[in-house]
Amino acid sequence: MSTVGRGLLGGIVGAALITGCARGPALSESADRLEADADHVLADGARRLGGPGARPRTLTDRTASCDEGGRSRRTLRAELPLRPGPSPVVLVDQATGVTLGLIGDRGYRLTRPPRGKGRSRTFTMIRDAPEVTFTVRLKGGRKPTLTLDGTTPCLPG
Repeated sequence: MSTVGRGLLGGIVGAALITGCARGPALSESADRLEADADHVLADGARRLGGPGARPRTLTDRTASCDEGGRSRRTLRAELPLRPGPSPVVLVDQATGVTLGLIGDRGYRLTRPPRGKGRSRTFTMIRDAPEVTFTVRLKGGRKPTLTLDGTTPCLPG
């Protein structure tokens, strides 16, 4: 390799190391994003979709070791009671649109179109950097609810 080639290669490698491109994501980055985005979606969802005094409830919030050495995954599950509407189908349609918007505004994309008809709907959205996945389950009927499941991949601590 020529001297110029070595200099260019060294400059590229050095720039990557300085900007942090050489290191992979850490659990703390994805876990912080998971928590911030879940808080935003649930708080805004409560204001827009919940009845008077509706408050999200955290069902699970934990960090667990993966089978891969030194790696862990953060998971969160929360539930939000929805304001009953005249029609469970209309409520689920409305909650789908609002929730897609709230999560999409945070940089997430749908993995596939929402599934389900009538009184229930499920969809999953993912963010690439830092990686976080949210699955939303909406249920209409006598006790309408939005259940939000968030997870990070297995990452080093």
